[in-house]
Amino acid sequence: MKHELTRRSFIGGAGMLAATGALGMLAGCASGQAKGADAQNQSPAPATPDETRACDLVVVGAGASGLAACVEAAQRGAQVICVESQPQAGGNCIGVEGCFGIGSSMQRAIGVDVDPGATIRTELESSQLKVAGPGYVDMVHSSGENIDWLLENGVRFGGVDVDKGDVMVFHRFETGSGQDSYVAPMAAKAEELGVEFLFSAKAQSLVHENGGPVTGVVIDQDGTTMQVNAKAVILATGGFADNEEFMAEAGLDSTKRKQGGVPGHDGTGHIMAVEAGAASYRDHASFLCGDFVQGLPGYYENGKWSFMIGIAAPYALWVNEHGERFVNEDCPAKNIMLMYVPCMHNKSTHVIMDATMLEMYVAGDAATQAQLDDGLASGEIMKANTIEELAKAAGFDTTTFAATVDEYNGFAEAGSDRNYGKDPSLLMPLAQGPFYAIHIVGEVNTSVGSICTDRSFHAVDDNGDPIGGLYAVGTEGAMLWSDVYTISVSGGCNANNVNSARTAVRDALGVA
Repeated sequence: MKHELTRRSFIGGAGMLAATGALGMLAGCASGQAKGADAQNQSPAPATPDETRACDLVVVGAGASGLAACVEAAQRGAQVICVESQPQAGGNCIGVEGCFGIGSSMQRAIGVDVDPGATIRTELESSQLKVAGPGYVDMVHSSGENIDWLLENGVRFGGVDVDKGDVMVFHRFETGSGQDSYVAPMAAKAEELGVEFLFSAKAQSLVHENGGPVTGVVIDQDGTTMQVNAKAVILATGGFADNEEFMAEAGLDSTKRKQGGVPGHDGTGHIMAVEAGAASYRDHASFLCGDFVQGLPGYYENGKWSFMIGIAAPYALWVNEHGERFVNEDCPAKNIMLMYVPCMHNKSTHVIMDATMLEMYVAGDAATQAQLDDGLASGEIMKANTIEELAKAAGFDTTTFAATVDEYNGFAEAGSDRNYGKDPSLLMPLAQGPFYAIHIVGEVNTSVGSICTDRSFHAVDDNGDPIGGLYAVGTEGAMLWSDVYTISVSGGCNANNVNSARTAVRDALGVA
């Protein structure tokens, strides 16, 4: 395992996203020129490591999927080294609230019987059948056993509910916190099983023989360069939401979003994999993303003017930078992730309310009112006595905005939205001043999908052929979503974290 470094080529580079259903369906995976452009994002690897180590498996990333890979591999007798760029384990899992599952012991105990076929159909149709079915079949049919495996390893669930969907598949963490209920027990189990964690250790490059499999990774820890050789490398690096260049290419530059989640998701895993020959599917990025008012608390900070605008105020009017309406405002009803997708086309987006709507939204809640006052003080929420004055305050074309409001009020009076088909029961006229324009941007927690993978979560090249020794799991190798994260079946992303990790480990170790 300890080949000299000079016999190897080191991999850097970049790219962005994968979610194709590349289980043999790789149309749209990027290559060639895109890879060349991406390569500029990675610094060249050092010529000689200060130290060389060896193990069976290297797991890069200690979030939900990385920890699952560590525990699965160690339980099967593998020697595992886990490399994590941050000072502690957890990644974005610290803010996760639960996990999808069908057929778990918890569901059986309360008499819940969910049809897996109907669930898979819902998810595939929500993605316009762009993703490959076998990946969903694997994840859904393994999900109940995966929940029970988590329970056996100390993960704490408090119950089963529907969360943001309409099927009882969401296994909610006992504390409501992934940090307490998932990360802490899984990290403890991994350490108990002998997994070695290297924290504050930044992956620099993959190692492979020319034209051969990936056989290791080069890392930097506190200025010391280490090459870790292994039978396989499992990338569990959590996406690229902290990579400003990649996010801008996806239509989510810093002027249109607040970055949520925890630090460290800079696209390193994707960068290394693409330079190693992995196919990219970045043009079909999916994001866990909602609405946010700059300067006010976000969703995970009890923000009253974040995600909730799209859910609790479907009667409001949404307009772009010109003051034009652009979508049916009840669009998040079936999928909360849809509240920001149409806004990505705009230079700016505002939610418009009149006094009656605002009173309904605040509903006497002190925290909501206090945050409203803060937004008014900062100028992110504007207030005016007339529609014309509001247009000037928000920077809309006055004539265009007035015509938009008149047309919308006409639809409300007629009980029929002849432009976007909004639910008639949610059509309310903007009639009672003062009027409000609430400036929203995206609140992005993570990217979903980055590297094209096959059914065993091998990273694959442009021909769909697996790259030996290289796996991508969790959100980095997610192939179950395309363009939009379909949260109608709640907790699917975390279920994929667990299933992809366990599947990749079994394949890497050659066990059933």
